[in-house]
Amino acid sequence: MSTKILLGLAALAVGLSTAFAQVVRTVDISLQANKLHFLSVPLIPKGGNFNITNSIVFDPSQDGASLFAWAGAQWSTTVPTWIGDSFGDGWDTSMVISNGVGFFLASAANSTLTFTGEVPEGAIAYNIPVGLSTLANKIPLSENFPGSTVGNTGDNLFTWDQAGQKWASVVWLFLGPEVGGSGWDNGGAPGNNTNGPSLNPGEAVFYVNGGAAIRFVRNFTFL
Repeated sequence: MSTKILLGLAALAVGLSTAFAQVVRTVDISLQANKLHFLSVPLIPKGGNFNITNSIVFDPSQDGASLFAWAGAQWSTTVPTWIGDSFGDGWDTSMVISNGVGFFLASAANSTLTFTGEVPEGAIAYNIPVGLSTLANKIPLSENFPGSTVGNTGDNLFTWDQAGQKWASVVWLFLGPEVGGSGWDNGGAPGNNTNGPSLNPGEAVFYVNGGAAIRFVRNFTFL
């Protein structure tokens, strides 16, 4: 998947009580026809409205594209479909998907999905429940994620192999200090980094948490 980040100081709203400027950006993600893409919402959409009718908008070429969201223990049985025709474009079913979580998008055509919104700033909280869940970076940065201190020993991360259309064969394992580890490990495969796999804005991972629920906070300021 090719992800292009377009920095834009399209709006700077600074109030007397606001510590940081609100920066509007766009994140472009290239979609391939008839392929599954494991994505996330990388920005705060207009008005903070995370309903897909507001945050995920296509052109008519994506008529028939479908979205699959994680519902806590399995993939949701509600599958919104994009309708693109002469009567107007839009999802046939509304659904809220916040940033920080992942979803599958089954695209119908080669096109570009553009996310537009504000960059999250300040103390940004993440919550990883016990068991299976999806996880994504709430901050639109290309970096290794979620960090070398985030995880319970034995936890796993699964990344999506876009070219192969399957989960990647390399599984990330969290090794905590109690077993002499220092974070995430992919068994010595290329790209190994204790902070976890390298993710671009709009990419997600699948998290298997075998321990207690995890809450962590990142402090971020866009400069």
